[in-house]
Amino acid sequence: MKYLQYRWKQRLLIVLLVSITMSILMMGLELTDWAVNINQTGYSHGDNDTKPNMPPILMYVLPFIKEIILIGVPLFLTLIWIKIVNKIKRISSHNKTKHG
Repeated sequence: MKYLQYRWKQRLLIVLLVSITMSILMMGLELTDWAVNINQTGYSHGDNDTKPNMPPILMYVLPFIKEIILIGVPLFLTLIWIKIVNKIKRISSHNKTKHG
């Protein structure tokens, strides 16, 4: 519990900034020709008797891929950002003690 309260405002701000950035990028991706093409070639649910042209296993795998992308990518970018900031802080504090 002590770790959850340690610098929680700063950590929350980082997660929110990464999430907002990813949301803006995803909204921009939605406006591309690629996304429009995918939306146009999608199949309709229940309008006709044709089945989708995909293996049944994908029906179970695709939702997990969506979760990995929407949750995992911001998490991964946040972890990379924190490591870079910590490395920069470590280098700058090492230079201060070396020259000071």
